[in-house]
Amino acid sequence: MSRLRDWKICRAALAPVLELTEPDARTFRRIPGCSLLPIALVVLFFTVLAVSGSSQETDYVPQSGTFAPMEKSKYIAGELVYIDPVNRRGGIRLEGDEMGRYYSGPPHYFALLPYATVWFNGALAEIRDIPLGTHVHGYFFVPPKGEEETIPPLPEHQKPFTIKHNHVLSLEDDFSFYQRRGQVWKVVSVDADKEKIRVEPTGKTAKDGINTPYTFDIDVRTRVWKARRLSDLADVQPGATPQWNLTWAQGWGQREFRVGEIWLDDESRKHATESQRQRHVEYERQRWSPGWIDHVEEFDFGGGIVTLTLFEVDQQIIDDFRKEKDDRIAVAVAEKTLRTWFHRADRKFCKLVEWKETKNPPLGSSGIQLRLKFVELLAGYRPGACVRVKCDSWKFVSMPPEERLTSREDQKRAAKMVLPW
Repeated sequence: MSRLRDWKICRAALAPVLELTEPDARTFRRIPGCSLLPIALVVLFFTVLAVSGSSQETDYVPQSGTFAPMEKSKYIAGELVYIDPVNRRGGIRLEGDEMGRYYSGPPHYFALLPYATVWFNGALAEIRDIPLGTHVHGYFFVPPKGEEETIPPLPEHQKPFTIKHNHVLSLEDDFSFYQRRGQVWKVVSVDADKEKIRVEPTGKTAKDGINTPYTFDIDVRTRVWKARRLSDLADVQPGATPQWNLTWAQGWGQREFRVGEIWLDDESRKHATESQRQRHVEYERQRWSPGWIDHVEEFDFGGGIVTLTLFEVDQQIIDDFRKEKDDRIAVAVAEKTLRTWFHRADRKFCKLVEWKETKNPPLGSSGIQLRLKFVELLAGYRPGACVRVKCDSWKFVSMPPEERLTSREDQKRAAKMVLPW
């Protein structure tokens, strides 16, 4: 019993550093007269030294009213397998099989930060626009203070698969990710019988993602676009420089991917991007542009001036605001999920006092800051609070009931993700 106790103590100390397996432990056991407890204490000593030496490299915690810096985020990629489009949450099946996760673990569940950007087919999007099964690239942070329970803890038997970085700053499909970083693919060879396509990157090299020659699966399920029309695999020839979206393949655990959709020419790519861009613009006009409040200056006898920053939006939305900045602007209170109660009625109108533009704004910000004068302020107008902002010319549209908050109980439920499995 003593040796068993020593082994348990040793394993607990050694696992984080040496990642010992059972065979390794038996090797220690076979050493005559060897006590495992001293070994554990020695390793634990060096572990403490290693941790204290890296104590300055702490995770950045997003702050209310501040856009989290991209350079302090963590890159995570995988297949989008679950979404909650109303509350802007989801889950991805991670690439590869670290720790046996692919075969035994759950998806990595996440929530979008209020100012998180989503890209699909080269244009801004909502998470609902990305089809399930699409391979995506994300930049993640640990939860903001007070939101540690937004993504509930995994069940006890899945706790080893927990990833603390579960709040998203940016999420992109392959098309957007590589095109926005200037990386293009060149087809080296296509083997129709073996259903394989060999490619190599050209142009600029993306820091993350796949940036070396690679072999992907390709089969009759692959959607091929050429000259804005659906084509077939026969048009995929060596020398082509396409963009694509990857999806699940049988060897996912070994980082194998299948080409789900491929755009062979610039004409098809531009058409896909413009179609998604227009879709997103209409979404913003119906649900109003998101932002948050920077400062509130209350007047002595009611009303006040609210300063707010719009989150990253399409240029056409900014042009709408710029063109109509002398007309009425409506502002509705929103949750961190960007859901509103009933923004068609739960809003106040105001007039623009000052328009400011910031060059090279941080990711998630449009760089547009508005100072707005109100005759009456809503209780939800407070620094750090999210809002939805409307141009005067945009139509008033009633949102579907499930997108609105209807009660305090509904608000409380929406603050925490419900794990699907």
